[in-house]
Amino acid sequence: MELICTQENLSLALSYLDRIAGKQSSLPILSNLLLETEKGRLKISATNLEIGVVVYVGAKIESDGKFTVPAKIFAHFVHNLPPGEVLNIKVVQQHLFIASGGYTMKIKGLDGKDFPIIPQYKNDYPFSLPAQDVKQALQRLLFCVSTNEARIELTGVYVSFEEGALHLAATDSFRLAEEIIPFTDQSSGYKQFLSENTSLIIPSATLQELLRVITPETMNIKLALEENQLFFEVDNVQIVSRIISGKYPDYQQIIPKKFTLQAVIEKDLFLRSLKLASSLSSYTSGEIALIFDPEQKQCTLVSQSKEIGENTSIIPLEVQTGTEPLTLVFNPRYVIEGINALHSDKLLFLANTNTSPVALREFNEEKKEEDGKYLYIMMPIRKEYA
Repeated sequence: MELICTQENLSLALSYLDRIAGKQSSLPILSNLLLETEKGRLKISATNLEIGVVVYVGAKIESDGKFTVPAKIFAHFVHNLPPGEVLNIKVVQQHLFIASGGYTMKIKGLDGKDFPIIPQYKNDYPFSLPAQDVKQALQRLLFCVSTNEARIELTGVYVSFEEGALHLAATDSFRLAEEIIPFTDQSSGYKQFLSENTSLIIPSATLQELLRVITPETMNIKLALEENQLFFEVDNVQIVSRIISGKYPDYQQIIPKKFTLQAVIEKDLFLRSLKLASSLSSYTSGEIALIFDPEQKQCTLVSQSKEIGENTSIIPLEVQTGTEPLTLVFNPRYVIEGINALHSDKLLFLANTNTSPVALREFNEEKKEEDGKYLYIMMPIRKEYA
């Protein structure tokens, strides 16, 4: 195998791959990348047996071949070459040679025939998703996914395919996030997909990799499902992954239909007060009390430490409904992460009691109403705050 390509193109491709390689130590070849020529391009593959990623790189192919090289060494060398360099790459007697200007590298590799086969979708993809909408949704959902393998279905993002919209949700059983993406695909491919699939649970690790390859210029994400394997195609990158089997909890049941307290709060002021309060308590295990006084149109944030002292902040409220005082106790991390996911200048805080789910939504200041596309639900800590 021998080819010529640019440093920029190869470096970008390797940035999509080097995190996947090396995750499975029981098979040494999985620490390698598979380099092969295909239809006048360089094809580079990586897999950890759970996820497979294939990237195509434009290149001038001098001779065809297939070879694997250690991912970390190869990527480190290419990333650190000067931008604009032209790379001459060839395989000679189980070694990969890279030459660029005054820089050369010789890397011992393994035969490509021993690399695991990564499934690829051979047909036309039935439909595409809007890339930037999916990117925003994933950025606002993935932090809610559970890392507890005991409930495998919660380690992924639930996607419900419907006519007119996609509903994406994630939960770790302590908080929940849902994003609705308007989607009005009327193609026969999507209708056929809908007739066979209404929902999927996609592993969070797969979606993290998908998120990495979506650039600001990416318009569409092609998607297909075949034999419980999910296929994505984004520009020159293909990702394949299993889907998670099992039943996702009916999360709609825990979302209150109405709230007695509805208050509009300035997001940045609320976030600053939470961070100040959390400086006294442990960020991961401390507690913060939010004391709502609708008549005074204010919320008092209180954190206490017997060893250090007490912190108090008072922020104004625009009360829409509710007259009774309400004290809610939270893990501050859950509140802060939820607020960080909101993009509006003001948020709508929705609550009923100190033991029922609390919701955060974006608030449209111009329309004086909530934005219904994103919902964040969190549970208060069930205790009285003294």
